[in-house]
Amino acid sequence: SGATGVKFAKALEGVAEVIAVSHETMDTENKREIVRLGAKAYDDTHIPLESREMEAVRNSFYTLGQGFKVAVEVILIAADKAAVTLYKDIISVGGTDRGSDTAIVARATTTKEAFGENKKKKFEIREVLAMPLKKMWW
Repeated sequence: SGATGVKFAKALEGVAEVIAVSHETMDTENKREIVRLGAKAYDDTHIPLESREMEAVRNSFYTLGQGFKVAVEVILIAADKAAVTLYKDIISVGGTDRGSDTAIVARATTTKEAFGENKKKKFEIREVLAMPLKKMWW
């Protein structure tokens, strides 16, 4: 809906660049508020790890939680949209339909390069800042 994006945009206004990402259409007012607060909003995006050939990768990330998989996808989507500086470390937050519960630091990499041969362009998780102890399996 973009509600979590609004919360982050308000909390970090003038402190950090915020990029809100949703694979669904954001609520119009939420999207407008995110942008008004100086953040970027991307909705109706692709879901990089949903293809059949990415099933093993997706399931591996799920072992760390739904929010973990989402936090990874947020970085890939933002990189694919050229919304972040490639190959720099960024913080990504993910969760479920009830908000965010996971935060990671990872190298911003495009989906195409994430699991490629070039070690300097591969997706790399640098640090786990937060994740839930109890996991949700869908």
